[in-house]
Amino acid sequence: MNKVWNIGIYARVSTEKVEQSESVASQVGNLKEWIIQAAKKDKYSVYNLIKIYEDNGISGSTIDRYAFKRMAEDIENKKINMVLTRDLSRFSRNYLEAGEYIEKYFKLNNIRFVAVLDNVDNSLVEDDDIIPFKNLINEMYIKDSSRKIKSALRERMQRGSSIASKPPYGYKYEKIYNGEQKTNLLVPEGGETTETIKEIFSLYLKGWGAGKIATYLNQKGIATPSSKIENYARSKFGIWTNNTIFSILQNHKYGGFLVQQKYRKVSYKMKEVKKTSQEDWVWSGEFEGIIDKETFNRVQEMLKKRSNGYRYKGEVIHPFSSVLRCGTCGGSLSYRKKFEGYKCTLSQSGAKRCTCHSIKEKDLISQIQSDIRTMIDKSINKEKYYNKVENIKIEQDNTKEIREIESELEKLDVKFAKMYEDKLNDLISERNFANFIKLIQEKQEKLIKRKEEIENIMDKSQDNTDITSIYREELNKLFNLEEIERSFVETIIDKIVVNEDSETKEKSIDIYYKFNKN
Repeated sequence: MNKVWNIGIYARVSTEKVEQSESVASQVGNLKEWIIQAAKKDKYSVYNLIKIYEDNGISGSTIDRYAFKRMAEDIENKKINMVLTRDLSRFSRNYLEAGEYIEKYFKLNNIRFVAVLDNVDNSLVEDDDIIPFKNLINEMYIKDSSRKIKSALRERMQRGSSIASKPPYGYKYEKIYNGEQKTNLLVPEGGETTETIKEIFSLYLKGWGAGKIATYLNQKGIATPSSKIENYARSKFGIWTNNTIFSILQNHKYGGFLVQQKYRKVSYKMKEVKKTSQEDWVWSGEFEGIIDKETFNRVQEMLKKRSNGYRYKGEVIHPFSSVLRCGTCGGSLSYRKKFEGYKCTLSQSGAKRCTCHSIKEKDLISQIQSDIRTMIDKSINKEKYYNKVENIKIEQDNTKEIREIESELEKLDVKFAKMYEDKLNDLISERNFANFIKLIQEKQEKLIKRKEEIENIMDKSQDNTDITSIYREELNKLFNLEEIERSFVETIIDKIVVNEDSETKEKSIDIYYKFNKN
């Protein structure tokens, strides 16, 4: 009986340049020809090409590749039993990982592996000894290439050339050639962007805050730095914000100081980056910045003096954060430590999208306690009130909220990765980068805690008996006017809407209790 080989062709190039893309087509074409010739020579086997797996612009030092993973899935699902590639370096240049796949994974899954140019076929016993050696040669190649690239980049930095792929907002690159040696010099771009940088520093020295400057630039319709970066969604990054302003004010390049290599990859085998110690930074010299050095240094001193207490980043879970809504924009309200209460989130963003709807936390507590006392006074006795509770059903779609939280966590992961990329390209300052990462991590922690709270409520609410028990327990807390906690608020209150009169600016609140629904 003829042996049937269901073949998956694997092709890879390390960049997405046109000539490399053509190389993929060339690899696939040659491998198809190999299949035809093998079928002619091997009369006792049947060769079927099932699928072609192509990874474009992916380094051979990592197995974390999209097409490679799809190939592994098809292997485990028994869709293919043979992997065909041009040579071992196309498959992987990581010696240990390549050996793990070729010597263990493929054998355990009964996969025939053929690397044409290396004359490797694991179905032949004599090839077993040469495969590890060739894998080691491939890894030595990529390690040597990585070392040469690092050396070349450091040499460029030391001679005053910026290695970032894009210049900071307000600058452009002036390319200077000395023979074949190219140097990227930062020079003011001129026009709107350069003048905007000057105006930002000038306004800050006059005492304007970052939020006021951001609102001013948005009203003027000035294009933001992020609008010049590809792949940034305009809905997220199309406006000036406090963080954008702080990023510019803290960027040493605007003062004419070129400092590079504050972050570097952990290893040529990994994508992760880490912060370098200050002695490893490359001071590439000084140049004529958009802002003179005296002005830049004055701004840095002002930033230090005004940074204390800029934003509250405490870990206290405030009880009303999840139920408060703005009566105008419909957005949420967040707790502000100095105000000792809640303010509309959009009104704090630096973009003039909403007025400052606000409410003191103590006023909320007082109003709720007053409402509950009134309800108790109106009821004949507690038992009758409990009987009313037995008919209550929780209408909140907890499952939907969990999905929204998980979606938001995924978005934060993407944003986290973009921040690292921007940092490597010197698109944001070190201080602003640290602030971004801290904010993202805090949001992740809050979302995870919120998810756990919802899951706990869902666990308690398995049937009507459990629901009744929950409400009775929470009502007892109300009757006794105990301390109000987040879980207590979410069990009793559907939402709290904070309103503001457009003319008088007078505030009012509407509290929607779950047990007042018909």
